[in-house]
Amino acid sequence: VRSALATKISKERVGTELEGMFNGPSPVDAVRLLHRLGLFTSVFGLPPSLQSRLGSAYGGPCCTSMAAADGIACALGLQMDKEERRFLLLAALLLPLRDLRAPAAKGKPVPATAALIRDSIKWRVKDIEMTGALHDAAAELAAAHAVLSKGAAAGSVDAAPGREQDVRVMLGQAIRKLKQHWKLGVVLAPVVLMRAAAPLGKDAASSSGSGSAGGSEDSTVDGGGELSEEAAAARLEMARELLSAVEAYGLAECWSWKPLMDGKKVMSLLGWSKPGPELGRVMAAVVDWQLIHPAGTLQEAEEMVKQKYGVGQPEV
Repeated sequence: VRSALATKISKERVGTELEGMFNGPSPVDAVRLLHRLGLFTSVFGLPPSLQSRLGSAYGGPCCTSMAAADGIACALGLQMDKEERRFLLLAALLLPLRDLRAPAAKGKPVPATAALIRDSIKWRVKDIEMTGALHDAAAELAAAHAVLSKGAAAGSVDAAPGREQDVRVMLGQAIRKLKQHWKLGVVLAPVVLMRAAAPLGKDAASSSGSGSAGGSEDSTVDGGGELSEEAAAARLEMARELLSAVEAYGLAECWSWKPLMDGKKVMSLLGWSKPGPELGRVMAAVVDWQLIHPAGTLQEAEEMVKQKYGVGQPEV
């Protein structure tokens, strides 16, 4: 069967069948079965140079990450259409591969996840883009939760205005990156912190071989203990805390907010004659200010820009 998958069945057909699995009632069980049958690396194949480094073991941690994300989404009762469900499950499945880079025919190496989606399962460019965005945003949301937790441990986030502002900006930036799909990032954020989701390829020797903990058949069932009820409950609580923080800070729709000022307005305000690298930094500061001050006015934003950057400041 492995030989047929590699030589006789087109990647387009593989991708079509896989999409049916992801849209079916038990996508996690279906992918686990591929791993147990030794077909995971035939379906989710990496470029040869990476395949030789990782061996066949990466299916285990990938299945565990996918199962954890699916568990959180189900426990939250998250409403997703077929496309969103595919985005989430694919990003979770490939989370352990997020730091790998594949050689390109020309130019810089590309993310291995992008190469896998493009070449092995022949899915859409949008799937590639959303996988990368979800990986980045999930890490940012996990970092925001860490800051939020420090505030809770100290007694109150309100007691540390600087910390609250940091959390607002971190949450808002991640939400704006994912737009209307931001709740998928919240689901994936706790998964980023799992041992199973740790980036593979850092130590090729420990990642290769079917005897590794991540690659054993049993590990796809309990995730080496990371899929226990206790561990799942902790991840669910983290996701709920992130959702609560987003609602409390009024950031749920921040992905649709328009900047109070555009580039021309900023240049006019500061007396600049032409755009430059500094303009991008000012525009980013305006967006961050809006995240911190959701009810802020244009006049207040202008005052912030003038105070921080100064009218007539030399252009860089």
